[in-house]
Order: sequence, then C-alpha cells, then structure tokens
Amino acid sequence: MAARRTVFLASLLLAGLLPLTATAQQVPTVRPGPDAAQIVGSPGFPNRDLFSVVFLEINGVNLVQPRDVMWLEPGTYQIRVRINALHTRPHTLVGRSSQDAPGHNVIELELEAGKQYYILGRFNRDDRETPYSVILHQVK
Repeated sequence: MAARRTVFLASLLLAGLLPLTATAQQVPTVRPGPDAAQIVGSPGFPNRDLFSVVFLEINGVNLVQPRDVMWLEPGTYQIRVRINALHTRPHTLVGRSSQDAPGHNVIELELEAGKQYYILGRFNRDDRETPYSVILHQVK
C-alpha cells in the first residue's frame, strides 16, 4: 500500500513538472557568443526615474525562472517585464498586479547578433494614467 502511494505521488510530481520543462524549452535562449543578442534589465537609475526590470515572459512564454540577463537568437521579440520601481510612490513592483494597465510592461524589439540591449522601466511622473513604461535605454 505504501509503495503504491509513493508511486502515485511521484507520478503526480512528474506530471506537474512536465509543463514547466516544455515551457522553458520554447524560449529561444542561446549560449553567450557573437551569434547571440543579450538583453539586460539592470542597473536602474532611480535618480533619473529609470528602474531595473526582471524578464518574465518572452513571446508569450512564461520563464520558469525570471531573470535580468538573457541571451537570445537574433529576431523579433515581445518581452514582458516586472519593473522594480521601489523608489516611486506608492512603492511597487510593477508587472505583477492584475490592476496594472495592460501592456505597460511589454516591449517589442528586433535583436541583432553581437549586441547588448539594456531595457529599463521608466516612471512617468506627469502621467497619472500611464505612470510606467518599458524603454530601450541603450544598445551596445
């Protein structure tokens, strides 16, 4: 009886992990190198209302482990982020709440091999309706 319960629990655990593995494999990450593009979400510059971001989703696929640096194949991507805008009032991690304005934490980019793309969140002090946006801060 105990062995049967153990096999059943192991099967449930495995079944729960399979979707995570499949999702992670759909994100086109690659090894660092001259044929890859790098996206970077930090550092932020709070004194200039620019905040670091964490990448949550690439082309509609949730990342199993959100991160602030990734290497991707060249191409066009829609990237959803969480903006770490902890220095704004009210203090917030933008991109988690269902009350956030739709699309405020998404950016679409065309990435080229061998380049670094610095993506940040901007706090728009004068825009109460859309106080946050995602910007391409710098390309190296």
